[in-house]
Amino acid sequence: MKSFCSLFSLLLLSSCSSPSLPKLMVHRLEWMAQVAQVKQARSLPVTDPVREVQLIKEMETLGAEAGVPDIAVKLFFMGQIQAAKVRQEEWLATHPRASQQRQPVPDLAKTIRPALDHISKAMVTRLAKDRRSKDPEKITGEARQLLVEAGYSKAVIEPSIQGLKSGLKP
Repeated sequence: MKSFCSLFSLLLLSSCSSPSLPKLMVHRLEWMAQVAQVKQARSLPVTDPVREVQLIKEMETLGAEAGVPDIAVKLFFMGQIQAAKVRQEEWLATHPRASQQRQPVPDLAKTIRPALDHISKAMVTRLAKDRRSKDPEKITGEARQLLVEAGYSKAVIEPSIQGLKSGLKP
């Protein structure tokens, strides 16, 4: 059911003209339970340095096309990646392997990664726009509020917000 809900929300996201960067941050984190479920089922570590470097490089390329300095993109995504890893660890801590054995495992390659890639690309577009904002504190405040309302822990929220602040710096 969660896969369907996430896929449905992705379709809604793609039909929206331009969701805010804070909404995209929350939406990306919503996928982390499924990412953790796949990693648990396949006995994969939460940290995937190769994938992280690949994602950051791809987003830096998109950022450059949108006029965003590499360092802003890198710092923004480093924060989002750290938040995602913390969220995965939290999920794993509350969902022991034995309780998940009968659960269907989402498809990382066909469902999860394409959705995350779509969200990440939208994040770069919004980051480019939001860097021109005269009120980055408003964007940061909205992000914090949405992350709190979504129920994320302080350990998830803080790196996400720090990445956002770093990405918005001129």
